[in-house]
Amino acid sequence: MASKNVNVPELGFWEKADLPFAQLSIGANALMATLTGVFRGQASPKKFSHHVTAAAIRRLCDRTSDRQKQYMYPMTTDVYTSVMEKRGLQPEIVSLPHDTEGFWLGNKNAKNVVIYYHGGGFAMAAVPPHFEFWLDLLEVVNDTSHDIAVFFPRYTLTPHGTYPTQLRQAIGALRYILNETGRSPSDVVVGGDSAGGNLAMATLLHLSHPHPEIEPISLTEPLAGVFGFSPWVNFNGDWPSMKENEWKDIITPGVLKTWSTAYVAGAEGDNWNEPDRAPVEWWKDAKTECILILAGSDEILLSPIENFAKKIKSVFPNTTFVVGYDESHDAHLYVEAGSKDGTQTGRELRRWIASRL
Repeated sequence: MASKNVNVPELGFWEKADLPFAQLSIGANALMATLTGVFRGQASPKKFSHHVTAAAIRRLCDRTSDRQKQYMYPMTTDVYTSVMEKRGLQPEIVSLPHDTEGFWLGNKNAKNVVIYYHGGGFAMAAVPPHFEFWLDLLEVVNDTSHDIAVFFPRYTLTPHGTYPTQLRQAIGALRYILNETGRSPSDVVVGGDSAGGNLAMATLLHLSHPHPEIEPISLTEPLAGVFGFSPWVNFNGDWPSMKENEWKDIITPGVLKTWSTAYVAGAEGDNWNEPDRAPVEWWKDAKTECILILAGSDEILLSPIENFAKKIKSVFPNTTFVVGYDESHDAHLYVEAGSKDGTQTGRELRRWIASRL
């Protein structure tokens, strides 16, 4: 299937002309972090490599526009195809409702499925570690008598689509797995990282409190589980961790503001675009057997994630909250991508998936 490049913008002359200067700025920032890193204090990441990587990614976030980022980096379909071919695997792409598609990782006929929504502020395509992480995880868990595949939906990036487009597409992917592939909800886990964690939690809310603009889904039994990896569930920028971890994390309050503004596109915050806004009682009847929430101790989203986990656990006791020590936002995908040992949160997710399916 050919890549759908609807999200690749046509840059104007000055936008293109600025790209070399932006890349030079990112490189200079990384070099400065390298040269001064030995003198970093407690406000910076503990590991030197994390310090340099985080500095470069923060600069990328703030120095380039979303249009420039989308122009510079491959779209999700191309990333998936490239990773699969690199690993000697056959890409399996299916068309989904609402003008999108889904990608299979592992055996598409497996009994159990993890539906995974990727992060990137709703504005950025998936990166290779998104797929590599799951391929590695499947190899480990399926070697221990499990039968699991991952279904990875693509959603429309902002500003080409805005809320509730992405949520409608996410829910459509769940509907596809339940209705078109005939799997039982008890054989399905739903999850995501960052903006994808937002979609996972909003999808869970939709099952018990349907979004007024999206067709409901009626389940015969609860989902096997729902997880959020560094879930972006509150768009307020005034949380304590926004300042405390400002120089430890890979993302910035400024880029979060840009991304959330583009996502809601003038709409008010509500219980689905910011799941932390949902009344606490809405989580009491969550249609899942259990919930897992993961975060890093060094991320700027730590405070709202802690608040969110505490709220849910107060009415839904089968909720687990894990904070990875010295981990930034989505550390398993960025500062520790490809690490032999992985991250604490990555290992916990693997253990949790294996225990659920």
